Amino acid sequence: MATLDKKVKAEQTINKYSNKLAQETIKQRKKETRRKIEFGGLVVKAKMDEYSKDVILGALIDAKEQLLQTIDVKKVFEVKGQKAFLETKRDTNDNSK
Repeated sequence: MATLDKKVKAEQTINKYSNKLAQETIKQRKKETRRKIEFGGLVVKAKMDEYSKDVILGALIDAKEQLLQTIDVKKVFEVKGQKAFLETKRDTNDNSK
């Protein structure tokens, strides 16, 4: 009987950890999906959604190369991004009145 109890306990432990792994996998997949949606939203916010995927990817690759070459470019991009977010926030507040 003790062997049967040990087997049942082992199976329960395996199932418990299998369920935890499945939940963690789902959690990570949702997190990655949210991240991709957010980046897609940035493409729309930058009004680049009218361009083809090739153009957008090329522009991103070019921006990355610029970032790797000069530190100042990062600051310029940050300022432009912050300004765009502020303008969007301001437009949203104006429309809610």
